[in-house]
Amino acid sequence: MADSVFISYSRRDQEYVRKLAEDLNRRVEGGVWFDQSDIQAGDRWRDRIVNGVRDAKVVVLVLSPDSAASQYVQMELNLALESGKKVIPILYRPAKLTGALDEFVRETQFIDLQRGSYTENFQILVDALIANGVARAEGERPFLRGPLKTDWGAVFGKIPGWAFAWSLGWVVFWLIVVLLLFVLLLARNEMGSDDLAAFGVILIGAGIGGFLAGLLAGFITMMALRPYAPTISWKHMSPTIRIWAISGPLGMLLSGVITSLMVAAGALSVQSAEPDCSGSLGNCIGQIFGNALGEAIGLVILILFVFLLFVLAAWFVTGLFAGWLAVRHIRRLEPGITRGQTRWVVFGWGLGGLTGTILTLLLIGILSKLFGM
Repeated sequence: MADSVFISYSRRDQEYVRKLAEDLNRRVEGGVWFDQSDIQAGDRWRDRIVNGVRDAKVVVLVLSPDSAASQYVQMELNLALESGKKVIPILYRPAKLTGALDEFVRETQFIDLQRGSYTENFQILVDALIANGVARAEGERPFLRGPLKTDWGAVFGKIPGWAFAWSLGWVVFWLIVVLLLFVLLLARNEMGSDDLAAFGVILIGAGIGGFLAGLLAGFITMMALRPYAPTISWKHMSPTIRIWAISGPLGMLLSGVITSLMVAAGALSVQSAEPDCSGSLGNCIGQIFGNALGEAIGLVILILFVFLLFVLAAWFVTGLFAGWLAVRHIRRLEPGITRGQTRWVVFGWGLGGLTGTILTLLLIGILSKLFGM
């Protein structure tokens, strides 16, 4: 049976196109021609494409830099125009068009996915397909071309998912730290039952701290991206686990290296008072030892303070980077995300990274007190 809609696209845009094809199959009668589901082993793929274009009522052209450079997409467009088919261009990613393709798009009303959410643009596309002769699937009601209301249930319902992903990533990071400490203590034959209990406290504190930080970052993320909430799923959240597992140890290592270099360069030092040796020799020696001890203690405190500052800064920067990566994943289905929305997400993740670090350290200290460690 001939399909109603033929989708012409580049394989590099397949994540978006696969979802588009699945959603259109539920909305229109006759089905959607999509090469990954319609070309089978043993088929002559060029013949299948030619027949797919000629049998379709409408051709949907997904535009991107990759599809604009694809000879197969150009072939499919030429076949469609020669066959007198209606072609609806969709601008998925900004592309520099040239030649006949540029002329065709400039003269044709297209759907710009850089404006609005997937849901809004999908409604516009279905309406255009129906207007050009594609039958609506049985039982489907026509779309109302008005502004969509925010699905607050989807907005708030996705926040725990972000928190869970953050919690897992945080635990993996601290598990790496715990394993390093475990190996170190084993090598020195100093491992005891108290140490194992302390490792458990660390992981519990990391899990809770990561979850609370994830709630904060997830709230800011979903508030910034609330028009796109229906399409955000676990696959957009799960990379958070890998991001924290890799960047966490690197951030700690970088903090330690910078602090060590500052100590070695003399940038971190504590000045002690000069001893007063005008009195007895014993008093003079006591002042010297006292000043030396105070200087050592002060230097340790200063080093720990600076190290903590670098840790916090490293995790804030890591959070910024993690937020940027998260937006990249979501943008594969929601190319309309704006720079302003991206900045809010990135800031929220940076704030979450900072908050998570502080909460984790506080929770480890509180739990240690409770368990008498």
